Amino acid sequence: MNSPRWLVARRELTERARSRAFQVGTAIQLVAILVVLAIAAFTGGGDETKKVALVGAASQPYAQALQSAGPALDATIETTAYDDRAAAVRAVEDGDADVAVIDGREVLVEDDPDDTLAAAVQATRRQLALSDALDRAGVPAAELSAALDPAPLRVQVLEPENEDRGARQGIAFIAVLLLYLAIFTYGLWVAGGIVEEKSSRVIEVVLSAIRPRELLAGKIVGLGLLGLAQFVLVLIVGVAGAQLLDAVDLPHVTVGWVAIIALWFLLGYALYACLYAVAGALVSRQEDLQSSTGALNMVVIGAYILSFVALQSPDGGMLTVLSFLPPSAPMAMPARWLVTDVPTWQLLVSIALTLVAIVAMLKLATAVYSRAALRIGPKLSLRGALASREG
Repeated sequence: MNSPRWLVARRELTERARSRAFQVGTAIQLVAILVVLAIAAFTGGGDETKKVALVGAASQPYAQALQSAGPALDATIETTAYDDRAAAVRAVEDGDADVAVIDGREVLVEDDPDDTLAAAVQATRRQLALSDALDRAGVPAAELSAALDPAPLRVQVLEPENEDRGARQGIAFIAVLLLYLAIFTYGLWVAGGIVEEKSSRVIEVVLSAIRPRELLAGKIVGLGLLGLAQFVLVLIVGVAGAQLLDAVDLPHVTVGWVAIIALWFLLGYALYACLYAVAGALVSRQEDLQSSTGALNMVVIGAYILSFVALQSPDGGMLTVLSFLPPSAPMAMPARWLVTDVPTWQLLVSIALTLVAIVAMLKLATAVYSRAALRIGPKLSLRGALASREG
């Protein structure tokens, strides 16, 4: 662990971790996640409560029937008796009641005659009328009960759907966003760090002691370890917060999900860190960094947008193709894996293709960095950097 590259990695990790910008940025991310989860917990979840005003003795039988119909409406129905029609009208207008039933003959709603609760009241009316008719006809109580509450039809699902599909897809959308932000942010760290060392001439001192390839490897490894620690911390806080606040329904394979997302973060970071290292090595001033990384930024943003759009149809061919292409695989494959049943061989092939791309980009980054690390002046072209002699 005392090799030059590990010494550089430790320096990059400790210096960046001690920086106030990193600490404040991490705190902001964690607070933002907890705030979002808290809002979701307090504004969502649980059945909606519907209130029904009942006026007159003829409306009282509606109470039990409507309360029984609550689960079908994904709501808890509460009924309250009012003295007269005027009081019920005021209750509906003031929002104290959603619907009013007047003497078993009239239904009052505020503005929507097709309201689902009003429809439930109408269905209850038909049920009560049928019950009265059968009772007057002398139908025995047992037969009357069986007629009004028959056994439900047996339901056979031809294409079973994963019960967790909605939750999985929601978490996949969040995972794609986090991976995009992490890869984009930490890639810029690499490029910015290289330019900072070049512009301050610190790199001349460092390269007098170690080789350029060792310096580049140490920088990528150090920032990658710090980025991984921050990324996993965000995931853990998000998962723990969601469970504690009961903000979302998380499936039981959450630990495995964190592992696969963290793995793809490492692969995505390694791939794009090499590319951002190339972009950083081609310039020697911070003012030129934006133009140097512009095209690369578009690739990252494009991969994110395509993965996000394709995730809306996770069984489609678009997400499948994106999950194999190295530029988009770090976002598309974990999203696809979270939502659908991805064959193991496809996951392994995607990882292998990404690793091949990482090796190729690492060779390119090493070649460019070795030749351009000590180059001060106008922005170099990639061809010009590769054509120049190694420093």
